[in-house]
Amino acid sequence: MEQSNNHVSEPSRKGRKKIGLIAGVVAVLVLAGGYFGFQSHIADEAEIEIARFLRENELDRDIRYRDIDASLIGQSVTLHNVRLSLQGAEGTVGALTVSNYDLDERSGQLRSVDFALEDVDFPIAASSFGLFGAPSPFLIGMDAVRGDIGIEYEYDIAKGDVSASLDIYMPDLFDSEFDVSISRFTAPPVERFSVRGFNAMGQMLDDMGKADLNSVSLRLRDRGLKDRIAEYVSVKNGAALDGAAYRKELFRKLDHQISENPPKSRFENDMARVTRSILDASGGTLTLAYEPQYPTPFEDIGAAAFELMFGGIGSLGKQASRNGDALSDMIDRDVLKIEFDS
Repeated sequence: MEQSNNHVSEPSRKGRKKIGLIAGVVAVLVLAGGYFGFQSHIADEAEIEIARFLRENELDRDIRYRDIDASLIGQSVTLHNVRLSLQGAEGTVGALTVSNYDLDERSGQLRSVDFALEDVDFPIAASSFGLFGAPSPFLIGMDAVRGDIGIEYEYDIAKGDVSASLDIYMPDLFDSEFDVSISRFTAPPVERFSVRGFNAMGQMLDDMGKADLNSVSLRLRDRGLKDRIAEYVSVKNGAALDGAAYRKELFRKLDHQISENPPKSRFENDMARVTRSILDASGGTLTLAYEPQYPTPFEDIGAAAFELMFGGIGSLGKQASRNGDALSDMIDRDVLKIEFDS
């Protein structure tokens, strides 16, 4: 009798395991279905909001996309196959992702947002360049912006601290990282960004002038840009040499100039060293960093930059040596850093 009970109880345990397994699978399928259903709902809501924003700001004809994805876990929205029209030029973005979006509902100020633009292909309008005699990018074979762009923005409303970064990757030319830290800044509400006209932008620039700069840095990694510029300058000067050969010629001339007129200040010496390294190497990373010892208002920085810029021009050329001393002092105190790593 005891043996009979054992035979009956064994299938019972197997049956319970089987039922539990089936129930688990069903639960997973239900949860997965609910998740993807909710994901679809989020995507629909995001598309409605994006369409409303574009329509209200008269951008619905300038920005078009094929489809949209929204991620509940990543809290991100991605537009695929985006077409952009800007001042008569039309370009494409393979995928535009907006994530880490945090808006303070009380003030309407943006706490944080990240943008990622992949497979950008946007033509450059010739009319957008030529200021101050700058050469057109077409002259170095650059007719479009092609690559990836990333933007990260964070704002502490209570402290007025802003940190932002811009990463650009152009595989045929360069990739760069630009970082800036600002304090005592009052960011405008998001709705002010959508105002067409110059009133909102003028007020924002005025507020920016009173804010403090904590630090700013730029890292530029060469991926062929330097040789393209060298080839353009070579042709312009009638040398007709390729980029590498012309860089060697410039290096030889610079070396002669330095031997004839040795640097007289720390700044001039560092600039000579960096320039020699840039001309001598086929690639490398240029780093510029400015970090004042104390947070400095942009208005003061602008005034100082203006004085430095005009320190070596015309009758003001007498100030050039003083400017060199000021820049040397900043380098000695690690306020200003200019480095090149090949």
